[in-house]
Amino acid sequence: MKNKPERIIITKKKSSHGGGHHGGSWKIAYADFMTAMMALFLVMWLIAKASPQELQGIAEYFRTPLLVGNNGGKNISDSESPIPGGGDDVSKMIGEEKQNDLNSQSENLETKQLEKIQLIETARKIFELFEIDPRLKKLAPNLIIELTEMGLRIQILATDEKPMFDIGSAVIHPNMQEILFALAPILNSLPNKITLSGHTDERQYITGDRGYSNWELSADRANASRRELIAGGLDSNKIIRIIALADTVGLNNPNYSTDANRRISILILNKSAQQYIEDENNMTGIDFLKQSQSIQSE
Repeated sequence: MKNKPERIIITKKKSSHGGGHHGGSWKIAYADFMTAMMALFLVMWLIAKASPQELQGIAEYFRTPLLVGNNGGKNISDSESPIPGGGDDVSKMIGEEKQNDLNSQSENLETKQLEKIQLIETARKIFELFEIDPRLKKLAPNLIIELTEMGLRIQILATDEKPMFDIGSAVIHPNMQEILFALAPILNSLPNKITLSGHTDERQYITGDRGYSNWELSADRANASRRELIAGGLDSNKIIRIIALADTVGLNNPNYSTDANRRISILILNKSAQQYIEDENNMTGIDFLKQSQSIQSE
């Protein structure tokens, strides 16, 4: 009996990962791609339509988005901006835009730092001058130079060996004249303006304040110093205030005797102090009255 050939049965099964899942994923990727392309074309269209000022605002936003968003800036709440959705600036002041104060504050800080460096450099020049010149070197201990909130203050003191003024006198001593003549060119080379303050020691006149007193004496000393500075080459327009302080501002330094208070103070003003004094000097009677009323109301 012949053996029958063995039958081979082939069964076809459908794949379970057909077009269903794979076919849906490419649609999402394509949609994301089209959205990105639409955003790109929208940005390109906005840039093409924007003015140079608006472009600067857009660039500012993308450089520091959080800074601009929190502090305000160009185009943050500008109704003419091509970018919608800016809305009202939450820190906006009066008007549509809030000016960004950050840059101005940074510039002011840099200006003040630069100004401080220039004043320190001025002090260095003065010390060098008094160190190099043998005539001035012996007078260097009569100088106190310090940086204050209003500028660089130069005080010319009297000592027992080297007086600047005689007791009760406004006549310039030769020592004082040498110092003032040395300082005049340096002061004149600066853009800053100066004030001059006269001081006295605690000795009082017999008549007290009823006649000629320490107030007049300190004013005369300041004016005598002013004349010597001008004779030494200082432009008279550099001086914007002469101050008489009598004996009200003592040195309060144990290293100096009370005679050291017969002195002159030269203040090289920084910009803010100079502006304040110039504004005060230019103030009219009406302005002064308004300021007085404002102070009283506070």
